[in-house]
Amino acid sequence: MDGPRLLLMMAALFLGAGCAASLTPEQKLSHEIFVEAAHECESRYHTIHVDRVDLDGGVKIHADADSRTEYRAFVSCYVEGLKARAEARRKAGLPVPEALTREPDVELD
Repeated sequence: MDGPRLLLMMAALFLGAGCAASLTPEQKLSHEIFVEAAHECESRYHTIHVDRVDLDGGVKIHADADSRTEYRAFVSCYVEGLKARAEARRKAGLPVPEALTREPDVELD
């Protein structure tokens, strides 16, 4: 990973950690689920890279140079991953955060 990208990711982590202290338990749980699902799909589609996961589940991603062919598959993986996690929580009798029931935005930069 190059220096500027690493610095940006570290800054985002520190900002996220600071914001996490002011989140409600439901927001914190939702965000953890969004991040988990996004990174699972990122590991499956190697030309897609997650830059940011918003509190509402929106994801900002970028693709390797001239390699956007996996975008739709990534979006499908992310949406289906969120649905599966919501259903697993429902079946386990756990609360399902409302944010998991909405269709997330996935923005390709």
